[in-house]
Amino acid sequence: MKVLVPYPDKLAEIFRTTFGDKAEVVQSELSVDSMLENGGDVEIIASVRVPSEFIVEAPNLRMIQTFGAGIDGVDLNAVRERGDIIVCNNHVNSAEVAEFAISLLLAVAKNLIPSDRELRSGNWIHRWGGPVPNLEIRGKKALIIGLGHIGADIAKRLKFFEISIIAATRSGASRNDNLVDQVVRIDEVQPFVRDADFVILSLPLTNESEGLVNREFLSWMKPTAILVNISRAQIIDEQALYDVLKEKRIHGAGIDVWWRYPTKWRGTAVPPADVPFHELDNIVITPHRAAYSEHIEQQLYLFAAENILRFINGETPMNKIDLELGY
Repeated sequence: MKVLVPYPDKLAEIFRTTFGDKAEVVQSELSVDSMLENGGDVEIIASVRVPSEFIVEAPNLRMIQTFGAGIDGVDLNAVRERGDIIVCNNHVNSAEVAEFAISLLLAVAKNLIPSDRELRSGNWIHRWGGPVPNLEIRGKKALIIGLGHIGADIAKRLKFFEISIIAATRSGASRNDNLVDQVVRIDEVQPFVRDADFVILSLPLTNESEGLVNREFLSWMKPTAILVNISRAQIIDEQALYDVLKEKRIHGAGIDVWWRYPTKWRGTAVPPADVPFHELDNIVITPHRAAYSEHIEQQLYLFAAENILRFINGETPMNKIDLELGY
């Protein structure tokens, strides 16, 4: 079999070492033209981004393996139309993303960023008795929307803060229900949002979840509540979130995923949204780095390679996406 890895030699070498003589690894740039020119005849592609043009024009394609949990870089409509391709994602980074989500929560609750910024300029305004006291985590209530791999890892860690945890899922059930106090349906979540001190989004972006956190949803949140998003920006109404933060109708937010990204990887001078979140003190903003840690990159690639090898060997690969649900 042939496997397309549209990435540099360092990454491709992990796949070659894993496959041995079981498969040939070919490389390309990430452009559609380069992918088709170098790998138009492959059976498998390992990539975060797989556009419709490649899916339609690669006749032998049978498997798409992504490097992260999110699959919004894969055109699932094209996959569905083909009907003969499986898509697998990757949950190796779930613990790291969970740690980062809790870090965002703590940074907002403890006012860390404004305190750091002011003290660097010699201003002690945020010392004891300052304008924004720390919010206590213990004894509070958290609502985690999405209880898959990442949501479960968040719940495991939050339990040690001695708080009660409600989870909301599409079905109102979860194989991880032992990690929380209660699981409810997302479409019945209103009273739980009203009661929550912390709302953490860890659900996939689908047609159902897009725009879930809209102006009405945000109006349910307590004035002392914190919103954390480490899933996808489009789950939140951008303007509505900016308005409630600017008007201080919720305590704050921690956001790692955005509505706008630079076209060049790690680009500069590109605001992450159409509204000036950077002007607000009650939001912590980070550049979609929750999954990036010292060992994760190699682990993600190694899992992807080993999962592809399962497919090559005729075994059932892990983390196969339900194409109807979109996750």
